[in-house]
Amino acid sequence: MTNDELKDIWEELLDIYKGILFNNCDFVDGVNEKIVYDFDCPQFSVLKEKYGLEKIAKQGNDFEKAINLMKHFAPRITHRGNFQNNVACNAVDLLEYRLDNPKNGINCLNKSKILQECCLALGIYARRIWLMPYSPYDTDNHVVIEIYDFDLSKWIMLDMTSNGYFVNSAGLPLYVLETRYNFATNAFCEFIKASESHDNFFADMQTECLYYKQYFAKNLCYLFAELQNGFGNNIKRIAFAPKNFDLVKNLKQKSLIEKDVPSVGSISMLLNAPE
Repeated sequence: MTNDELKDIWEELLDIYKGILFNNCDFVDGVNEKIVYDFDCPQFSVLKEKYGLEKIAKQGNDFEKAINLMKHFAPRITHRGNFQNNVACNAVDLLEYRLDNPKNGINCLNKSKILQECCLALGIYARRIWLMPYSPYDTDNHVVIEIYDFDLSKWIMLDMTSNGYFVNSAGLPLYVLETRYNFATNAFCEFIKASESHDNFFADMQTECLYYKQYFAKNLCYLFAELQNGFGNNIKRIAFAPKNFDLVKNLKQKSLIEKDVPSVGSISMLLNAPE
């Protein structure tokens, strides 16, 4: 298949996924719980000193620092979707296992954990967000982080796997729900690579950006967020689901739940500035 044929397919898929989001714009008004951020984990001092995070992040606002962290680590960590999660889900162990070791690839769940903890170690509010597809037969999903920038007064989505983020027509970086809304309304929503070079899997940067646009649009139907954000993996998550979407039925079809049904949160939990 030629590159042009691939691009045509991804353009068609992008329109389909946008349509699904358009028909699922409004979210359930669920419960309000507090999302907590822990900056005092002793392992963060180890992380800062071992990898020189302050030097990597440089000066600037929290968005600029987080971008510098992502640009530094993302190209040095191979992606492997079938990673068996056999390494403790924290930045210290994951970087020891994977950094500059092409044989030891990890998935987006763990890549996002590395960036999240590097940000938290520098006092940047950061949380992992699970992006979930509409289809009950699609068992693929994606995990990103959002950081809060006080200069811009907003959350911003960063993707460690693609080494990129999305912007609007004014060039402002978007958070998850903004990205979702812009896709749903067919508004400007462009993928930006944090580094100038593109992944060798793609023919060029334009093709790579188109791929990630359709991939994110596919996975933005409903969301999960961790309630406790600190060092290590936290199993308690809260869901954010569109109205008239049977979340429980969808998760059961994917075999993602057995007994415990996840709570559905109010979308304001994702919009509010951290306390």
